[in-house]
Amino acid sequence: MGTTTIDAFIKTPLIVVAAMGALLLLFLVLIQLRNTAKPSFIFYISAGVLTAGALFALATQHIFNFIVAVAFSVVILIPYSILKAFDNPQKREEKKAAKKLAEQKAAIENSEVTKAAIAAIEAKNQRLLEVNKDLVAQVSTFFSRDNSMESFLEYCNTMISEKISADGCVILISDDYDNMLAVKSLKGSFPPPYKLPEDLPHKPIRVETNLRFAQFPLKDNIFGEIFSGGEPVLITDSVRDPRIYQNGPEDFLKCGSYIFVPIRQQEGVVGLIALTRLPGKAKFTKEDFDTAIILTDAVSSAMKPLYSFLAYAEHAELSKDGTIASKYQKDLQPAKLPVIPSATIGCFSNTVEGVCGDYYDVLISRKDRISFVMTDVAGKGMNSLVVMIMIRAILRLTTNTEQSAATILSWANRGICLDSSKIDHFASVALINYNSNTNEAQIATCGNNPVFHFVASEQKLNQISIPSEPMGVEKNTVYTDINLKLNSGDILITCTDGVIEALNENGAQYAKENLTRVVLKNCNASAKDISNKVKDDLRKYCGTTQQYDDQSLLVIKIQ
Repeated sequence: MGTTTIDAFIKTPLIVVAAMGALLLLFLVLIQLRNTAKPSFIFYISAGVLTAGALFALATQHIFNFIVAVAFSVVILIPYSILKAFDNPQKREEKKAAKKLAEQKAAIENSEVTKAAIAAIEAKNQRLLEVNKDLVAQVSTFFSRDNSMESFLEYCNTMISEKISADGCVILISDDYDNMLAVKSLKGSFPPPYKLPEDLPHKPIRVETNLRFAQFPLKDNIFGEIFSGGEPVLITDSVRDPRIYQNGPEDFLKCGSYIFVPIRQQEGVVGLIALTRLPGKAKFTKEDFDTAIILTDAVSSAMKPLYSFLAYAEHAELSKDGTIASKYQKDLQPAKLPVIPSATIGCFSNTVEGVCGDYYDVLISRKDRISFVMTDVAGKGMNSLVVMIMIRAILRLTTNTEQSAATILSWANRGICLDSSKIDHFASVALINYNSNTNEAQIATCGNNPVFHFVASEQKLNQISIPSEPMGVEKNTVYTDINLKLNSGDILITCTDGVIEALNENGAQYAKENLTRVVLKNCNASAKDISNKVKDDLRKYCGTTQQYDDQSLLVIKIQ
């Protein structure tokens, strides 16, 4: 009986394997054709090798050939399986998306429409860049002009009107103090979009004049509302927009389309530019609106250095005026205090650079009258110096009369109020008329300069002055006399509010309480020593804290 090997029984399994491999290849082809999935080419190779190995083993009758084919098929699948086992589908999809996006971007950039749009934007930006350069170059030419900001705004008004082809343009700048918008530049025909005053005649010249010098609150009108909102606004149909007030029926009052653009800077909105096209003209477009916004930004950028220069120039001028004024202020103070048999006198004055507000004087006008004056003039620099000289001259003339202290202040007040110059005239004055023969004092004050009376018998410091309207406010103001009988050891003290309101590093005022403490502690000393003690205490209290007002004090002690 012959020997039988396994190869004698392998035909049937090999035929089955070959048939299944062929069927697998057929299905892979169908999947590819129908696009139901994306099988890897590895599956084709593996199925092909398995099918070919089965057929070759069937033909040669050697199972070894089939085993080699199976092993090779598995070896092909293992690397693919490893890759898929550690694959990150999300990252793969992101790479595909990025690649697709890059392809789309490249396609868009290469399209003729995109190229044309980019070219148009570049051309527009180039024109606007030239506007910025022109504004920056032009702004330096306005530094040396008398009305620098007004001239600059006029130039900007003309430039924007031409670039936007507007029929009219108005530029408004905010006034933080009054919380108002003031018209600073008006060009062309600008039908007012706000309600005109009822009593204003509807004539072109009157309406234009009303707008040219108008001021607007920050509400209840379109200028204030858009300024407060801080966002640019395009109004193409003013008839249907409730924010536009129709003043008609005159043709020159009929409103067309408008553009409103706030002028923004780092500290916030500082102004507003408004443009208009008259009815019957082409309405403003979105492109006009965008151009107006960019032009306004350019104006804002150019305004910043001009603002800074004007602020510096003003500060330099004030410093110069303040230096001159401070020199003359010192010359107005008494070079030497007079000697009075029945009283001692002490004083000091700490001046702040550029302020020039305080002035004191001692006038021996008659045997029975010695006048002590303490004045605090409002304002700074040369303006306050001029008022100070006026008050000093009037008091030196009137204290020599028989009139009371209150009457003398009334005369001085009337003389100051009658001055027609544009500078402020306001001042606080304390006038003490002292009779050394009878030890009597007559006191009158206006404004805030206090007068204190230390009563030696009671060891108490009282404020005897009453705050009243300052000098220079109303020519018919009436002042009141305060009559005192003084005794030995009594002290009269007057000072400016710079002493009482002096601040320490915590922002706390020196106040009457500290002054009282020093006076009570040193009430037995001379007037000069008391004033020096107050000066030292005030310096220690304030330390290095910056003060913004002159500090002056006058002490009179009865012997």
